[in-house]
Amino acid sequence: MIKQFGLRDFLSVGKIQREGILLGLEEAFTRAYRPLLAALAAYFTANGMGTCTYVSVNDESGEVEGFVQVRLRRNRPEADVVFISPAFGDEDVGQVWLRLLKHVCQQVGEWGVQRVFARLPEGGPEMGPFRQAGFVVYTREDIFRLTPKQIGERLSHPELYPALRPESVMDNWALQQLYMAVAPRLVQQAESLADSVTDTQLLEWIGFGQREGYILEDQEEIIGYLQLWRGQVGHWLRIFLHPRAYDRVEQLIAHGLACWQRYPPRPLYCAVREYQGGLRGPLETFGFRFFATQAIVVKHTTVRVQERVPRLVPALEKRIGPTTPIVNSKHSPSSSTVRPR
Repeated sequence: MIKQFGLRDFLSVGKIQREGILLGLEEAFTRAYRPLLAALAAYFTANGMGTCTYVSVNDESGEVEGFVQVRLRRNRPEADVVFISPAFGDEDVGQVWLRLLKHVCQQVGEWGVQRVFARLPEGGPEMGPFRQAGFVVYTREDIFRLTPKQIGERLSHPELYPALRPESVMDNWALQQLYMAVAPRLVQQAESLADSVTDTQLLEWIGFGQREGYILEDQEEIIGYLQLWRGQVGHWLRIFLHPRAYDRVEQLIAHGLACWQRYPPRPLYCAVREYQGGLRGPLETFGFRFFATQAIVVKHTTVRVQERVPRLVPALEKRIGPTTPIVNSKHSPSSSTVRPR
């Protein structure tokens, strides 16, 4: 049986949360996540909305055998699977995961959520239950890390890039154009970010902590975007560049490092998607080192249905043929002849 988290599950969830796995390296490396606290906060403040926790209970013993947490995205019909417990082990645990994932996708789908995302360790066994539940990989990310101890002589005084300016709400449409120019069509279809621009979350792949965003323009067109998140245990950097702007990538990285050095001395992580290969070399030049890879998966809870257009039966179709006009002989010349058209 699977049910939504309640106060009776407090002790059980608190016990097995230590055995779980936090999905998404952004969250794992930048903040201290407490599943039980998130479940309680959602229970008392939003009646389960926001971050939803679902518990799997063994039908025979009545014991809690696992739980999953999914977070609804603000202003978008999307959600993220952020935590699942226990961590993947044997086949029995895989079946618990599968039941939880199927249930949570069905539940949020009834609320109008159209896409459910998750970030999984690349090549790990965790992918199995997600695939069985209908999730598919649509892109991958390499994570690079730079620690304060790795700052060499070149990085001791990174300079801000004057060409960058802080982002504003007015940049939404232009950021959409940048996204469409860079992201492959498959990624756009999976994320549906190119469908509409409703708020500043167009390129916010993570949504917590203090954020800085900077814009690089060329002839009134945005060709670069830098985003820096300040976290509790680490900081997160993202760089999004138009193909013709890679000659300025070092200035953007230096700008991000200059901002990072204003933060508390914690590791800086930078995510590079597989279609952003031009970032890897410059990052390594600045001292970043490859750290991990994560696969980003999605499950669509709705599908397009093609409706058949009704077609009239030929025998019943009304046909309009030529007509012969009626001529009143009293008002027409006797010598005139009227031909049907």
